[in-house]
Amino acid sequence: MIDKERAQAESKVKGTVSRRNFLKLAGITSTALGMGAGLGGLVVACGETAETTTTAAGGETTTSAGGGETTTSASAGVETGDEIKAGYVLPVTGAMAAFGAAASWEIDYFNTNVWKDGLVCGDGKKHKITCLVEDMQSDSNRAAQVAGDLIQNSGITLIGASASAANVVPVRDTAESMACPCITYDCPGDAWNAGQPEGGFKWCWHTWFLLKDVTANFFGIWEQVETNKKIGTLFPNNADGLAFNAGMPPAWEAIGYTTVDGGRFQDGTEDYSSIISLFKKEGVEILVGVCNPPDFSNFWNQAVQQGLQVKVSTQPKALLFPDGVEALGDLGAGQTVETWFHPKFPFKSDVTGLTSLEVADKFMAETGRQWTQPVCFFGQFEVWTDILKRAIDPTNKDSIIEATKQTKLMTVGGLVDWSMNPEPYSGWWNFSRKPITAGQWVKGTGQYKYDLEIVSNVTDPDIPTTAKPIVIPYA
Repeated sequence: MIDKERAQAESKVKGTVSRRNFLKLAGITSTALGMGAGLGGLVVACGETAETTTTAAGGETTTSAGGGETTTSASAGVETGDEIKAGYVLPVTGAMAAFGAAASWEIDYFNTNVWKDGLVCGDGKKHKITCLVEDMQSDSNRAAQVAGDLIQNSGITLIGASASAANVVPVRDTAESMACPCITYDCPGDAWNAGQPEGGFKWCWHTWFLLKDVTANFFGIWEQVETNKKIGTLFPNNADGLAFNAGMPPAWEAIGYTTVDGGRFQDGTEDYSSIISLFKKEGVEILVGVCNPPDFSNFWNQAVQQGLQVKVSTQPKALLFPDGVEALGDLGAGQTVETWFHPKFPFKSDVTGLTSLEVADKFMAETGRQWTQPVCFFGQFEVWTDILKRAIDPTNKDSIIEATKQTKLMTVGGLVDWSMNPEPYSGWWNFSRKPITAGQWVKGTGQYKYDLEIVSNVTDPDIPTTAKPIVIPYA
């Protein structure tokens, strides 16, 4: 099935971290990020040969000149076209900062290996590609603000965003209202599609998983563990919490699970005693949430201290990343999560030729850090590149949209296909379903404290599982 999808796509293409650590990876200062009142942002342009500094696992620092392999370069003599600017909004600081952990590396890879000498686009000209990055600081209001600034004042031709509905939805709404092509990642399709007008957005396109697929893979975990089927929910009062609360409980209740609702609490809540007491009273044996990493760490430590011992804990968002589970200390083993990227995914990029494993390996080798699921946002830049290579006039927004409508290519995260609307959904437009599995954090066998194993592949059986789920160990 994957080979068939890739063959169909091939014809279309020719050719939680700390703020300090992120800035070390990005090689920039807080001033350059435009913190506080400024909206300066990080400007990363192609064709530069500035030195890149990375920190290896052992702590030593290595410096190398920009350059290296080139997978997409313009031949000598090709006419030079105008510069194309793209804006990218994501959290670099704040509670959601872990979602931005791979952004600097991804942009650097494309600058060095794909856009270095300019990109030959659909007009046959070689265009310099410049990516302008803005930190939304884990604040939805700021996401809309910086998106508007990029569109109105920075001269961008297209914009992108990733890192949950809290960021993607306000960027989407801003782009649609300001008539700017918008390509987004990492927001449940259910939340992204909400409020879409009849016939679809004109300017906005999205690829990610569906909540029903996440739920099905969570079922795949829970059904492998003997429980009383009582689920306690940790759904906060934000875009993600509301979407998950609306979509998940009806699905699991339909197959015999019971919901014990912890209520819509505010981000940053410090005392979870009342929720913990409720879960203990009701005998909850499965815990499901969608908290920010710091909030879940706070909850879990209080839960263990107060004697709540569930058999399965499934935590979308909070425990997607190594830093999130490591923040739990020795209490991280057994936690489960949706897995939208893993080195064992069997995909190969039509843009760069890299496999999922090769991208993860490159990230670890070049940053000295454990691979993390936001490495999947590599696809943001794969899709941009593919669209621009096909756009007859890549400096014209309408032309970009026409090329976007025909997008069908394999990325390291799976097939992106906007050439047809998803079925059997009606009223869904401009959306492509992303493959999804579920994983479990286990004690690491190598240099890292925890490893992520794929333990459920219900909706995408062509992606192999790597282990069987275990009950949370508390000793």
